[in-house]
Amino acid sequence: MVTKTVLLLVGLLLLLVGIYTFFALSARNEIYYLCGNFKSGVSYSSVVRQLDTANLSDYKIEKFEQSKRVTHSSALHLNWVRCEIAFAEDEKVSHAIYK
Repeated sequence: MVTKTVLLLVGLLLLLVGIYTFFALSARNEIYYLCGNFKSGVSYSSVVRQLDTANLSDYKIEKFEQSKRVTHSSALHLNWVRCEIAFAEDEKVSHAIYK
C-alpha cells in the first residue's frame, strides 16, 4: 500500500515539475522574443503596447529626471531573466538588453 502512495506522489510531483518547466520556458521565450523587437528608435508607446500582449511576464516602469527605463521580467524566474529597455529624452529606445 505504501509503494502505491509513494508512486502516486512521485508521479504527481513529476507532473507538477513538468508543468512548471513548460510555463517557465514559455515565459523565458516571451521575454527573449519581445526584447528582440525593441531596437534603437522604437517609441515608448510601441514598447508598452507590445508588452501589454505578454501573458506570462510583467513589466515595471521607472521614471528618471530625463528618461525612463522599462524592466520586463517574469515571477516564474524570480525576475532573474529580464529585458531592460532604456529610453532617451525623446521617449525612443536607446538600447534594450536581455539578461
